[in-house]
Amino acid sequence: MTLNRAMFVMEYVQFQLYQELKMAINNFICIIKIRSFRRCMSIYGGNMKKQKIFLKNKQLLGFYLVVGVLFSVISVVAPSISGELVNAVIYRQGDVKVYLFLLVLTYILLLLFSIADQYFFQYFQIKEKNAMRNELFQASLKRGNQEKEQIAAFTSFVNNDVPNIVENYYGGTVDIIKCVCIIICVALELFQIHWLLAVIIFGSSILIIMIPNIMRGYASKNRKNYGEALEKFNAVQQSLLSGAETVKVCLYRSNAKRMIENKNNEIEKEEKRLRNCQVSVYGLAGGMQILKRFLILAVGVYLIYRNIIKVGGLLVAVQLAEVLAAPAETLAYLLNAKNEARPLVEKYEQLAETEEDRGKTDINDIEDICVEHLSYGRNGVKIIKDVSFTFEKGRKYMLTGSSGSGKSTFLRLIGKLQEGTYQGNIRINGILLEEINMDSLYGKMGIVFQEPYLFGFSLKENIIMGRNVKDSDYEAILKKLNLGYLLERFSDVELDTEMVAKLSGGEKQRIALARAMVGKPQVYLLDEITSSLDEQNAREMEEILLAEDAMVLYVCHKIIPELKGQYEMLTF
Repeated sequence: MTLNRAMFVMEYVQFQLYQELKMAINNFICIIKIRSFRRCMSIYGGNMKKQKIFLKNKQLLGFYLVVGVLFSVISVVAPSISGELVNAVIYRQGDVKVYLFLLVLTYILLLLFSIADQYFFQYFQIKEKNAMRNELFQASLKRGNQEKEQIAAFTSFVNNDVPNIVENYYGGTVDIIKCVCIIICVALELFQIHWLLAVIIFGSSILIIMIPNIMRGYASKNRKNYGEALEKFNAVQQSLLSGAETVKVCLYRSNAKRMIENKNNEIEKEEKRLRNCQVSVYGLAGGMQILKRFLILAVGVYLIYRNIIKVGGLLVAVQLAEVLAAPAETLAYLLNAKNEARPLVEKYEQLAETEEDRGKTDINDIEDICVEHLSYGRNGVKIIKDVSFTFEKGRKYMLTGSSGSGKSTFLRLIGKLQEGTYQGNIRINGILLEEINMDSLYGKMGIVFQEPYLFGFSLKENIIMGRNVKDSDYEAILKKLNLGYLLERFSDVELDTEMVAKLSGGEKQRIALARAMVGKPQVYLLDEITSSLDEQNAREMEEILLAEDAMVLYVCHKIIPELKGQYEMLTF
């Protein structure tokens, strides 16, 4: 080695030492300030087996994976070519122009694939979030009505957690594969340069990757506790705000404030624990990175001094160490995120799971509904005890009994709308209710409960509910139920909260009955649907139902004596 080349080598090494020291100091400051937690705060993980169940855009994710892998390979090829270029300049080994052209071409490809990698990931995120929101909504609809607190928690999960699942669960899986690809390519190149540099770089990288596993249980527990604290806060807040007027008139504001403060303090406590765990993982990983950089330069300078490797080899090793540093750190954070997220991913899977109707029996015409030794209870309280009865096509039945005797629950069980399990059997046309496709059954049933729900849709959409109903039939039913004046009052205006509030209880009940009648059902399940009507309107509604060519199961407290004889009675 000539004197000029030796001086060039020393200057180059000094420059690299200065750059590495500067980078180490910056990273240390970054750790102290906790400047970036993007990967560390990734909160979703899970196993690949369960991922396949819910992933909707497999082909798009696969294409994103291919682009990402190619980007990873090129990011390792570029440093290798730059090392050959340096050796060609210093030691006259190879054609400088050829290496320069290859390096420029490689960096152009690296830029293009980097842009493509980000583009396809963003596009995948948009499509997958759309699909997941739709899936969760459909699953929630199939479960039926839920409490306000449950709806608030569900809404929070859809708005806040679904985007994180897509970015950090599915995207994180691709990131892991990209990281592994980079690690393999770097390993092949480093062992060609010198085994000692390879051992230093990979040994430190393995330690960095192992750090999250040490914190696994603690991280998962902290994430779970933090999520539960948020859910409790949201539930209490939703409950208090929904009853704000009651809070006000009962002078309960100070108590409400104290309850919210307590829940907020619980969130703060659990978030501190979660962040402390994340800081520990980040700090340990950052410290190992600093130590790794120092060892690479020290050993590299020694190997150049002993003429074992050339300057280009050290340049490649330093660059590959930086290329490897990103996937090593990312892999550490991804593993940490997976450990934290397992309970939350399971929660998503539970929300997305629904009872499958595929393969179950369709119902064409309902000839009879047979209840055999039906019993049902909740929380240790027996609501229905050993009821047996057969309801036949076209006949009218009145269900009577004292308040709380289980009449409404009985209807909900027949309509498969009641939570929990029951003893005994419910058969329709001799087929067990559990074996029937419920969509086909609901198409034959008109179900109306005492407190009907009206949507923020137009009056017409509230009644038709997307079914193919002629305008003449729709208008005729409204007039038949003494609601013809609503046609002019609302027309196609969207019903907002204020409009719904101005409707009387009787109007709401008749709108709900109209909703059932336009479907021309074979069976009516009716629960106190005239409780808010005056005597004249109640009589007219019952007469309309008695004239229907359908089976009617009618729960009623206000019995009209003149019409009682037209029903078969079932007393609870």
